Amino acid sequence: MGALRSKTDLVRGIAVLSVLGLVGVLLYYLPQPGYSQSRLVLFGLIAGAAVLGGVGIVLHRATLTAVGVVGLFLLGFWQAVLSVFILPVAALLVAAALLDRFENTRTASSKQSS
Repeated sequence: MGALRSKTDLVRGIAVLSVLGLVGVLLYYLPQPGYSQSRLVLFGLIAGAAVLGGVGIVLHRATLTAVGVVGLFLLGFWQAVLSVFILPVAALLVAAALLDRFENTRTASSKQSS
């Protein structure tokens, strides 16, 4: 059970770091040529969805993570150029949430049997 816990923490940490990396990529591309108000709004929505998913991972709130992942997934298809960065972050958030849920279920069942 300790090995599962450390793997879950590792995936959660990687997911949170990927969210920070995505925000960094968005901040890099924001002032590039072709800047407009619509780009600012779109990047704000993408960053907001990523941060919401990351907060859900940190606070162990599957609902927040799910809302963030759905937002990233939809915006990743809409903004095809950045989908190379957006969709892997969404996948890492899903993996972290599923591992967290699996670990919590396993912990609860082992406490119940004791």
